[in-house]
Amino acid sequence: MKRLKPVYALSSLIYLLFSGAALAKQPIECLLKVKVVASQKYTSPQAEYTRIKNDGYPMLLIGIQVMGAQTMPSSQKIKAHHLYCKTLIGQKRDAYLSGAYDSNKITIKIGDQLSLRNIHSSGQEYPFWPDFYYIEP
Repeated sequence: MKRLKPVYALSSLIYLLFSGAALAKQPIECLLKVKVVASQKYTSPQAEYTRIKNDGYPMLLIGIQVMGAQTMPSSQKIKAHHLYCKTLIGQKRDAYLSGAYDSNKITIKIGDQLSLRNIHSSGQEYPFWPDFYYIEP
């Protein structure tokens, strides 16, 4: 009976290491096909300073409507990540595009179609922001 306890403890540890709970801290990465729409704050894309980063450059706030979504390679092996990416399809949301955007040189317009990489995390750890969006080529 005493030999069962170490085996049970070892199997429990293996289960925790490979379960979704242990992988929950890994950010979810989705490739999104989006249409640019008005954001909740503005009728057209606007450069805005945010608390996301403090490098002295504004980010670009756009509204997006998600037309399609798929998991990026780093998230493909995790079923919960697939489900999260699929739930984004059809949603409208505001997105701050990562990078520096000069308010005099905004080339993105309402109706444009973009490919965005979305990195989603809990927002409970640094950098304390749950969603990052990057334009994909």
